[in-house]
Amino acid sequence: MKNFTRRRRILAGAMVLVCAIGLLLAAGYNRLPAAFWSRYIKERPPVSLTVAPVGTLNKPIRIARTGTVESATSIPINAVASGQIIELYIKEGQAVKAGQPLLKIMAAAQPAASETVVAPQKAQPDLASMQKEVDRLQKLYDIGAIPRRQWEAAVARLQTEKERVSQGDSGTRAVQPVVSGPTTLTAPTDGIVSGLNAAAGKPVQAGQQLLSLGSGQEVEVVVQLGQNDLYLVHLGSAVLIEAANQTIPGQVTRISPQITADQPPAFLARIKLNGNTAGLFKAGMTVNVGLDTGKTASVPAIPANAILHDDRQRHFVYVAVGGQAILQQISIGETQNELTELTSDLPPESMIIVGGTQGLKNGDPITVTP
Repeated sequence: MKNFTRRRRILAGAMVLVCAIGLLLAAGYNRLPAAFWSRYIKERPPVSLTVAPVGTLNKPIRIARTGTVESATSIPINAVASGQIIELYIKEGQAVKAGQPLLKIMAAAQPAASETVVAPQKAQPDLASMQKEVDRLQKLYDIGAIPRRQWEAAVARLQTEKERVSQGDSGTRAVQPVVSGPTTLTAPTDGIVSGLNAAAGKPVQAGQQLLSLGSGQEVEVVVQLGQNDLYLVHLGSAVLIEAANQTIPGQVTRISPQITADQPPAFLARIKLNGNTAGLFKAGMTVNVGLDTGKTASVPAIPANAILHDDRQRHFVYVAVGGQAILQQISIGETQNELTELTSDLPPESMIIVGGTQGLKNGDPITVTP
């Protein structure tokens, strides 16, 4: 009987010990309210901490689009005549716009061009081709993609050819045009200068490739834009590209019109990928693209060093409330410099604890350092 009573006492003592350990563990994981411990356990001395109010940052406003990864294209720029480069306006890696001067060539004197007879049967096909080109340029001019003079020049050439055919001048000899004197080469489209093989004073031959315009990479991201987007997105606009849970910066290198029958006008923006992508992008991939509009919006933000993270990708901050450190779960956005965008709500005038949070527990007493 005495042995039984002793066993009961031992069992009861073990149960009390287990309960005590459970209470201590619960306190360590903030399972019990601070009021319980302040009543039954001696309170910890207040911890002196630094706090900061919720601030703001100017977040770039971006146009969200879906883009595709394609093999990068480049446009070769060739010398229009033999001669010598007398002026060079560009450098390797420079972004240029359509129509921007690239270089100037002083064309060497050339012998008289040989004359070739234009066969009568080729007059009509040439007219059809010229009319098609005028129609194409008309569409581009209507949406503001080319200057008026380029469209007018094509119209004038077509009209001249029509008059020649109508007068029955089928046997007129067409003289090959000869380029002479100083000639300026301009960029046919927006792009980044690459493969520059030209320098002031360097001789060149007609047809020689002098440079290329493109993104300068094996792949690039292509995004379709509407006409209204062109007021906000320009050559050189910054871009953020999301793929495989990573964000890669980029830059718009070329914007070209896309003409499709019975469809509203659209444009294709080609984007260069900045930095080492380590083979992340493959042709055919679909990616999310944010194009910087050059405008910003003020958004709430908190110090980046105040944010705590757990292994479940959740984010927390300690907020100073009534002399206590209160743990608050938050959601966040982009980080700029030392501030991180706050995308969830916090109570008005919240003071964020920005230092000394190691070992801090929910409900711990604190004092605020001025």
